[in-house]
Amino acid sequence: MFGLDPLSRPVAVAEILLLLTAAAFVGWLLGRLTRSGRVKALRQAITRREAELANGPSADTISVPANPSYSETATSAEPLTTPIPMIPVDPLAPIYGAPTLLIPADDTEAEQPELPGTPPPIEIPPLGAPIPEAPPVFPPQPASATDTGETAVLNRIAARAGELQFDRIGRALPTDADDLKDIVGVGPFLERKLHSLGIYTFRQISHFSKEDSKQINEIIEFFPGRIDRDDWVGQAKALHERKYGE
Repeated sequence: MFGLDPLSRPVAVAEILLLLTAAAFVGWLLGRLTRSGRVKALRQAITRREAELANGPSADTISVPANPSYSETATSAEPLTTPIPMIPVDPLAPIYGAPTLLIPADDTEAEQPELPGTPPPIEIPPLGAPIPEAPPVFPPQPASATDTGETAVLNRIAARAGELQFDRIGRALPTDADDLKDIVGVGPFLERKLHSLGIYTFRQISHFSKEDSKQINEIIEFFPGRIDRDDWVGQAKALHERKYGE
């Protein structure tokens, strides 16, 4: 129809080259789509991880399993109405011999002399007395691992507050604190980290220099360069002007 001879060698070679080119393009396109999907999934995972670290560790509910070895009530043995008399036991006597009951003698009778080699009778305590109840002992409740870890982090950060240049940044009190979570990239846990350093207001953050941002980024154990990438200084200036009109 197009004037091409299907039996011609140049036409066959051209068709083969076209098919190979089309197959290579399709393979390249599929590989690019697959790679872009993986890159997108990795970026989403990194974003979620950064958000979790910025918001701080969530307090997980720690459940203590019930210990079956402890009980609130202890059962006491039922008292026996008839006490068991004491029975002397001779270790040399045959096991099939009939036991001899020890009958208590009257006070008027003389005590029988004890024969040498005869073992003393074994006294069996009466079982009629109730067994005293032992108070239940429960294991101590473990402290929350989340609270302990967060407190250790905040104390470690607060110990380095003296390294900051507060003469340039400015000083503030907890009563002057702004809601630092209004800054994009600052979560509740990150706000508590800044408070432990003595940084409470938008004005202080707006005075950060490049050196301050790098130093504070390292002290609060945040992602390197994140303060500059999220433009905390610019956001703090805008929030301060909007709130105080200065």
